Amino acid sequence: MSFGVQDERGFNQVFRPVGTTPERARRRYEWFSARARDLSATRILEIGCGLGDAAHSVAIATGAEVLGIDLSRAFVTEAARRFTVPNLSYRVLDIWSPDFDALGSFDLVIGNGILHHLRPNLLAVLARLRALTTPGGGLAFIEPNLAHPACRFLFGTAIGRRWGKLEPEEMAFYAGELGDAVRSAGWEQVTVQTTDLLLPGLPTPLTKPLLSLERLVEGGAAAKILGQSHFLTARAAK
Repeated sequence: MSFGVQDERGFNQVFRPVGTTPERARRRYEWFSARARDLSATRILEIGCGLGDAAHSVAIATGAEVLGIDLSRAFVTEAARRFTVPNLSYRVLDIWSPDFDALGSFDLVIGNGILHHLRPNLLAVLARLRALTTPGGGLAFIEPNLAHPACRFLFGTAIGRRWGKLEPEEMAFYAGELGDAVRSAGWEQVTVQTTDLLLPGLPTPLTKPLLSLERLVEGGAAAKILGQSHFLTARAAK
């Protein structure tokens, strides 16, 4: 069985909720919600919302108005079927569409493993997101760490890319290049923390040992390799 849920084009986009994946997802959604509370955000945009879980979690946790957008009509249709709360909506939308410009402003833009799909036009994407962010608003993204051995195999080898059913242009980031790109696009107060040892789809009994190890290496040199993801935050100029 594939470890991911595929879009209409046959590429993996969402991890199936098996083994360690639900706890991994829960922690990430809590991180997004915490970033929203840091900014007292009342309007939040998620790009690449997939099946809608993160947007729903943030909407429930914060009470903010949350809009999730995705290119996949099948994903957006399923997200809207699964989650119906007054402050949450989903929409099929390309960030290059003129309709994207008409969305209005947001206090926070979030994404879970999205920027690495947009590598060829990354600076333009980041600038486009900044244009929709309120002065002093924020950016919060979680992106795969290319220094992690599993990510290096998945993204850096032909067999890994075929097994993972990756899009041709998607590629994980090193921490430094991700931070540099965000700064180059005009964002301020950029932070990149490499962490999260909880790989998706591992046997559930591994959850506690991995989280214990994560606490031991947090903030050290080992986390830069063992942490599977970069947790990125940035602020728009006031």
